[in-house]
Amino acid sequence: MFFKYLLGNILYFFSFLIPKSKKIWVFGSWGGQQFADNPKYFYNYVNIEKDIKPIWLSKNKNLISKLNAKGLLAFHTYSFLGIWYSSRASVGVVSHGLVDLNRYACARMKIVQTWHGIPMKPVLLSDKKEHAIKKRKILLKMMFFFPFLKKELLFDRSLIICSSSSHVKELFRKVFGNRSPLYNVGFPRLDGLFKTVNNNLICKEIISFKREGYQVGVYMPTYRRKGEFDIISFLVKNKSKIEYQLIESKSILYLKVHPFDYFKIKDTFDSELIRIISNEEINNDIYEILECFDFLVSDYSSIVFDFLVLVKPIYLLVPDRESYISSNGDFVYDYLSIDLPVVKSWTELLLLIQNKREIKNLENISSKYHLNKDGNNSERLYNEIIKKLN
Repeated sequence: MFFKYLLGNILYFFSFLIPKSKKIWVFGSWGGQQFADNPKYFYNYVNIEKDIKPIWLSKNKNLISKLNAKGLLAFHTYSFLGIWYSSRASVGVVSHGLVDLNRYACARMKIVQTWHGIPMKPVLLSDKKEHAIKKRKILLKMMFFFPFLKKELLFDRSLIICSSSSHVKELFRKVFGNRSPLYNVGFPRLDGLFKTVNNNLICKEIISFKREGYQVGVYMPTYRRKGEFDIISFLVKNKSKIEYQLIESKSILYLKVHPFDYFKIKDTFDSELIRIISNEEINNDIYEILECFDFLVSDYSSIVFDFLVLVKPIYLLVPDRESYISSNGDFVYDYLSIDLPVVKSWTELLLLIQNKREIKNLENISSKYHLNKDGNNSERLYNEIIKKLN
């Protein structure tokens, strides 16, 4: 790693000397492995709407080929053109950090941190686990020898960090620090929830169910690591009970789980009422269909905050609170503070669904986390970037 960082220093100083262009912006997400999340939606907005040359950077060769086939500018992060455009770019847009881009060719690049969800679980500065604190201390010492680390570790050096309300801003200060440049522009991926036309096949299927009088929801549980509560077994063991109560309430429940969990059940779980969503069906992007559902069932996932923008019912199915905290640490933001219905069993949950339990003050709860609910987050973010660059 030391030798790699030394080469990184050379590239960093090379990128420092290259003239920047306000018209060239680079984008990346999920460690350079996916075309997804807030950077994806913001990239598409800039590519279509604005006089900017957006470049997608990735370490995934298959993804690059797919994007190129669609006529999009995408290059391998460490290719000559990837390094060149990184060095020339005035703006870099990420979902996690510089791991999404070329962390070495980033000198004088302004970083826009769109993040990947309002957190409940401890992350970055809010993570007080011993190993996380120790790792950060080591990296802080290393950054004096390897200056490219500064943009990763010192969040006050970002151009903009996206937030969505004053309440969310205070939460993000625990994650990014008190000096972080937080702006309530909203999250670009939520713009996808305000589309007037949705041609996704699953969405068309959902609309068909609704015409037959069904209410249609989606269950999106947080991924549990090995040794933690087995959320898939919890579903499978209750399958018959769930199906019976779904019939009683004339409901359909779609299931979207982590890819690791998907492979556990895709060939063994068969149900007309509990329908499993694969990544291929939604182009690896749940935001393509999320607005089609009538309600959401989840737990500790940031999808809860995102779905709130639609002002639709959300139910939290939490059978493992104590063991989850024991394994992952205290919540940076406890889901109990959201004031949504919380249950521990499928029986309790399905009774809420069957009775179409109304959630008091849902509009107020939504507004607490989303200042704007209009599908114009990308536009606000773009305008803020231009303002800061000028």
